Amino acid sequence: MDAPRFSIKSRSSKRQLLMQLALLPPTGARAKVKPTPPGGPPPKAAAKAPTKTRDASSEIQRILGAASAEEKLQISGEATEEAILKVWKKLVLLLHPDKLQSLDDDTKAKGAEALHEVHAAKEELRQRAQQACAQVPVPPTRGSAPRCLNATPGARKYEISWMLPEVQDPKAPIEKYEVWGPRYCSEPGETFDWVLLATLPPLQSQFIIVEEAPTQQDVMWAADRVLRPTMSLAVYAVNGKGPSEALSLELPWTSAFPWLRGVGSLLCGKCFKLTPRGARQAWTACAGCGVGLAAELAIVVRCTGCGGEVLWQHNALSCTSCRKSFGHNMPSRRSHGQDGHDRYHGARAW
Repeated sequence: MDAPRFSIKSRSSKRQLLMQLALLPPTGARAKVKPTPPGGPPPKAAAKAPTKTRDASSEIQRILGAASAEEKLQISGEATEEAILKVWKKLVLLLHPDKLQSLDDDTKAKGAEALHEVHAAKEELRQRAQQACAQVPVPPTRGSAPRCLNATPGARKYEISWMLPEVQDPKAPIEKYEVWGPRYCSEPGETFDWVLLATLPPLQSQFIIVEEAPTQQDVMWAADRVLRPTMSLAVYAVNGKGPSEALSLELPWTSAFPWLRGVGSLLCGKCFKLTPRGARQAWTACAGCGVGLAAELAIVVRCTGCGGEVLWQHNALSCTSCRKSFGHNMPSRRSHGQDGHDRYHGARAW
């Protein structure tokens, strides 16, 4: 006998039948049950105990009330530099202005003061640690030759450089570099009154001295006043123990700037006017009266404003330092007067 045939006339009936067949478990299927460990279910993980955090307000009061650097950082005076930096970083993060936004204005102001005290305490303890165990750094090594970057009057720039050590000596660490220069030079070329021009990080190996900076301008003009062939600078490697021996550098000066190679003046004893000194002549005609002037009549003219030497360049008399103009010189024309004396016309000497 043939098996009965079923026909599903509607699509909805067919869909319902398929859904019912899909819900039936397969033949012989067994539900997989996760075995329970002996002794009952595992206990739940215990909640972590809340960690004790520092209160910013109480730390601010404690730091401002501390008398010594050790009390401010809560660290021993014999602590190493690494331990000092570790404590310092924690306090800096705690007292950062962004962390104090929820506090009142008075507490914020005290927090800024406490943060300043933390920085000062760290620096004091770090210097003590270096003074106790560190040594003075070795002097910097000479780098490439100094070079002039800009020779424009009033905007001069000169670059110097030195070599960085390949390996930092832990017993003689370099904390910073200092560049010094003299503010005064004597006529023979001696230097006086050395001043600090720049403090540089330990990984920087070059420095550019610029005429726009007031202190650096004083050092440049000191070399200008006496027409020094070179300008002296000194570079030191420094740590808490003190500075190293100086790396002395001599920057080519008068050869780098044309206006420092001007011509001096001769003072006429007859008309008391200044005349440019002849380069290779034993006698020079006065630009005012025409009398012959010997080389022994040469004088040094100083600027009334900055004290720099005043020289002739292209018949113009100007200061070599501040570039102030003092006059011009025009060649005179000689004519024979009716009284038998020579007369000079058109001469304009200072």
